[in-house]
Amino acid sequence: MKHPQQGFTLIELITVIILLGILSAFAVSRLSSSQSYSTTIIKNQIIASARLAQQTAMSRSSVNSASSAGQTQLQITGDTNNWFLNITSGPINYNAQVERDNEQVHYGTDFSASCSALTAATATPLILNFDGDGNKAPSSALRVCIDTPSASVASKELCISPSGYAYEGACLP
Repeated sequence: MKHPQQGFTLIELITVIILLGILSAFAVSRLSSSQSYSTTIIKNQIIASARLAQQTAMSRSSVNSASSAGQTQLQITGDTNNWFLNITSGPINYNAQVERDNEQVHYGTDFSASCSALTAATATPLILNFDGDGNKAPSSALRVCIDTPSASVASKELCISPSGYAYEGACLP
């Protein structure tokens, strides 16, 4: 009487080893640079905070006046460990805190300069004011860059248009 063979064939073992190699190569490439994730998180938080400030300004338009005291304000500051995003509109206060790796946030209205040549948010806080219609005051586009000391991670560029809309990418003329 013959006993059935137990175990795996050589072809099955080689196939499993090849699949594990492919999966591990993919996982290593996705997890090797946490720096790119933290710049994306900061970029998304700045866009979300700018849009929230704009929506808050529009929802409070009956309360807002032309004076700066009635405007909605977004302030972005940073220390060595965190980025702080604060939205203030009358009695409304919203605060967000994002852990900082080695990223720098730079901002300015010079669209041809390199990101590092713009004003650093750690030195001078980035302050955005929105009027009751959600427009940025003063009415001019603002370029925001998030960059890292790592050459392997590309800078993220944002634009806050004169209408107050925040989006990823270069500012349109």
